[in-house]
Amino acid sequence: MKNFNYIIACFILVFAVQTSYAQKYEFGKVSKDELLEKSYPLDSNANAAVLYKNKKVWYEYSQTRGFQLVSEVYQRIKLYNKNGFEHASHEVLLYRNNSNKEKVSGLKGMSYSLVGNKINETKLDKDEVFENEYSENYNEVKFTMPSLSEGSIIEFKYKIISPFIYNIDKIYLQQSIPIKKLEVSVNTPEYYNFKKYTTGYLPVNLKESSRNKNISINSKSANTFGSRETKYSVDRIDYKVNINNITSTNVPAFIEEPYSGNPENYLSSILFELQYTRFGNSIENYATTWEAVAKSVFENPRFGNELERTAYFKKDIDQLLGTTTDPIKKALLIYSFVQGKMNWNNKYGVVTRNGVKKAYADGVGNSAEINLMLIGMLKYAGVEVNPVLVSSVRKTISLFPTLEGFDYVIARVKSGDQILFLDATDKYGEPNILPYRVVHGSGRIISEKGTSQLIDFRPKQPAMGRFSLQCKLDEDGVITGKTNLYHKDYLAHSFRTAHAIKDKETQTKRLKKRYEITDLSNYELKSVDKLGEPVTERFEFTVEDQAEVIEDEIYFAPLLFLRDKENIFKSNERLYPVDFGYGYANQMMVSIQIPEGYEVSEIPKSQAFKLPGDMGSFVYRSNVNADKVQITISENLKTPFIPAEYYPTLKQFYNQIIQKENDQVVLKKI
Repeated sequence: MKNFNYIIACFILVFAVQTSYAQKYEFGKVSKDELLEKSYPLDSNANAAVLYKNKKVWYEYSQTRGFQLVSEVYQRIKLYNKNGFEHASHEVLLYRNNSNKEKVSGLKGMSYSLVGNKINETKLDKDEVFENEYSENYNEVKFTMPSLSEGSIIEFKYKIISPFIYNIDKIYLQQSIPIKKLEVSVNTPEYYNFKKYTTGYLPVNLKESSRNKNISINSKSANTFGSRETKYSVDRIDYKVNINNITSTNVPAFIEEPYSGNPENYLSSILFELQYTRFGNSIENYATTWEAVAKSVFENPRFGNELERTAYFKKDIDQLLGTTTDPIKKALLIYSFVQGKMNWNNKYGVVTRNGVKKAYADGVGNSAEINLMLIGMLKYAGVEVNPVLVSSVRKTISLFPTLEGFDYVIARVKSGDQILFLDATDKYGEPNILPYRVVHGSGRIISEKGTSQLIDFRPKQPAMGRFSLQCKLDEDGVITGKTNLYHKDYLAHSFRTAHAIKDKETQTKRLKKRYEITDLSNYELKSVDKLGEPVTERFEFTVEDQAEVIEDEIYFAPLLFLRDKENIFKSNERLYPVDFGYGYANQMMVSIQIPEGYEVSEIPKSQAFKLPGDMGSFVYRSNVNADKVQITISENLKTPFIPAEYYPTLKQFYNQIIQKENDQVVLKKI
């Protein structure tokens, strides 16, 4: 009977899903069944789901403007609970360049809720739509749908009219919530030849076809001699439209895992790159090379010209360098000078906005203004330096050569075999110690000759950390002791970035929360303001919950509060890489004096295990020396970027670490 009921339940679910496939979605026509749905059938954990997503891209011709690119978007989203309300907000980025800009047309939206047995509809008001400047080249239109409640459905639609006919935006085929039905159509005239790229790990059901279309062009001829009539004619031009259709159902939500870098790099998507245009016998190529991109950026006056300006800093740099001749010493002096003088305004850019001269005078600039200033000063000082175009962590990796794939710039200095990467926007940066936004991205070194080289910023050497505990355990299970925490290289940079400006009281609260310590005193912080030196923390502590006394025995995990209690990698599978940004080499040394009248009955065994390919290792050593339990741990991750196929092994590696760090010492009363 149970099997029969299970079969019936499966049949009902399959029928419901198939019915949803066949459903036609029209704006303004939302059913009670949709509103009554309590959870997404294929993912009960989803807080919201896209019931229907449709995107149409085509070229529209008018005699006055020629071809224009039109993108039409329609979405219907179900909000199952309050945690799904964040998906009721939507942003549209509109590109602009000089006087040309994209525009939104026909924006409308509706919210639907079931009140009793009646569907309550609320229209998105014009006053709830906001447009502002997002960046130098983008405006942003954003809105949040009104009158939300658990179970609501929202829908919106709009068109983007673009004069930038050669650039079709990347089309995402997956979101952070499930998509029940997805339909995408991209129609391009035969005059534009595009190459297609897909990203992500989901199959893309792309079907290609074509159809014929025509445009009519009206013309008039001047009056002939002796005639007062103007002659009008209509010319019809036939051409072929290439059609790309993508249809998907039950697209799973993209789950952002720990250490993902920029998750948008791994979302399922399709991208169109214009290869060439053909009008009659005239062919113009648009596919480019990295060499052409490098040349074009130097030819941009807001990049190349800015590198040649010297008058605004000449006096200061001459005074700074004095008689210094060594190129590396010059580079470090200039880097420290710019780093101290300039303040980053949190604006990303490959080219300047207000110029390096104004930025220098104001002491504030975007990433290009500050680092092009740095490069210009280094060139003036005779240091061999090149700009490095960067795709920061917030920028998706470009699949083909284009300047649009970059949003940041830094400097590379070379002297003999020594190479320094410098980013003067970062107050806590050091040579070859770059901020998170850069180290998790990728870059391309460029020269004025047009040569370029792809580089990965992830350091080859792991960052070092050392943690030591010297403590004493009493017969009531109370542990008192001293702790030393040592952070070097990228670990020191991360610490400074997150905690450098915090006062002693805030630092103490942070450690109490981080390690769950109730009694923490005599906190000391050293070298946080001395770039290039390790950061050290010291404090004394008393903990009463790290050891358990049961009759004549005491149980405790010797790493105490330094141990990790759970694995951050929880998913059973992962389809994209694990990006730590940098590796680490951590050492932990613990010495615990046991109470008088007790002896060690059990101690965790020494053990070692490692990742394949020398990617990482873990070594646990235990020892009893007189009345002290001594534990030494060496934990290394040498490879910061780990391919997805190693994820099961990586997860198991950390499971072993968690288990070992939580193994217990047993003391027995003599």
